[in-house]
Amino acid sequence: MKIAVVAFDTRGGVQPYVALSAGLQGAGHEVTLITTAGFGDLVTAHGVTLAATTGDTEAAVRDLGAAELGARERNRFMREHMRDTVGRTTAEVLAAAEGAEVIMAGIGGSLTGGPVAEKLGIPSVEAHLQPLGPPTAAFPGPLLPQVPAWLGDPGRKASHRITAVALQATFGVTARQIRKELDLPARPARSRTDLPAVYGFSPQVVPPPPEWGPLRRITGYWTLPPAPGWTPPADLSDFLAAGPPPVCIGFGSMSSRDPEQLTDLIVDAVRRAGVRAVLLSGWGGLADRAGDDVLVTDQAPHDWLFPRTAAVVHHGGAGTTGASLAAGVPTVVVPFGVDQPFWASRVAALGVGPAPIPRRRLTAENLAAALVAGTTDAVMVRRAADLGARIRAEDGVGDAVRHLGSLPVSRVRRPGAGRA
Repeated sequence: MKIAVVAFDTRGGVQPYVALSAGLQGAGHEVTLITTAGFGDLVTAHGVTLAATTGDTEAAVRDLGAAELGARERNRFMREHMRDTVGRTTAEVLAAAEGAEVIMAGIGGSLTGGPVAEKLGIPSVEAHLQPLGPPTAAFPGPLLPQVPAWLGDPGRKASHRITAVALQATFGVTARQIRKELDLPARPARSRTDLPAVYGFSPQVVPPPPEWGPLRRITGYWTLPPAPGWTPPADLSDFLAAGPPPVCIGFGSMSSRDPEQLTDLIVDAVRRAGVRAVLLSGWGGLADRAGDDVLVTDQAPHDWLFPRTAAVVHHGGAGTTGASLAAGVPTVVVPFGVDQPFWASRVAALGVGPAPIPRRRLTAENLAAALVAGTTDAVMVRRAADLGARIRAEDGVGDAVRHLGSLPVSRVRRPGAGRA
């Protein structure tokens, strides 16, 4: 089957789709990953065919300074950025998907991928990194995780509807513009809640809700191994070997208005807690504060680094959360916004990390307390190790590939079958 996978996001949101694409390709499908040109090396290093679009999602998010803006400012920036690029991007996705028999996309790609599939008259399969779907009482909506307990099942279901409204408010104008560019009716003929879907996170973390039925499958994380030939830099290897496992602290694509102040806060917390630390500088979110007990490095594959640490502190992005849980070490989440508070709440509920610390409330004192808890609480350490072992036993990519092959032929054509 010829499959187009559409993924527009920062690296953390694109990398799982590279893993999914490689798995689909290994199963005999002909796969093209449609994403921005800046991810070309990442895609081709894993043997996946790239269809590059113009624009740079990561540069746009850097310009936004997303970490420190409020939700309203963030949404306004995103709408303006998409308005300026939507015509060109829609044409590029349409051209790249020509000849495909199915389109797969998550929240970052379905805005364009879904209408393009409709224009081409081919099926689409949702491929999400967040639990977006029909309202369920099993867990709250990913954009409204703090539902008061007294609201019960109705409150949790309502939080999914509010999440859908929030996404519509953010992307609705752009979605209508894309449909106009493709000469499609203003509204799709069918609801997106009845589409088949795969979800790239663990059922150990978010159990499958009964309301979603058999067409929606939570598969396990879509994990991408380090590119062939990758080796850790010498200073990182030497630091890891020089003492007990350090904690790892980094906030990925979450930039900071004052990297110096944030880094000073973190180093203060590290020393109060009496631990060693590897700081991942990311997008300028942390400054260089190297010392005998602190190493600053740009980045390292999470699946390689995290298992070598005593605990991980991060922003709660879907992929980073999956990597830290799979590593089997306690996780401290400092959520900045969007779906990050949802993943932070799941970490705390599972007992594999202390209570999350929202970015606006982060201090050296509360971060130090969380580091002490994460590295010394024997129950938490044991729970994290147990959960990590169960997650590592899953085959998220393989399960997603098998689910795609099991879908009814009227929805997704199997390899070798005739068109429905």
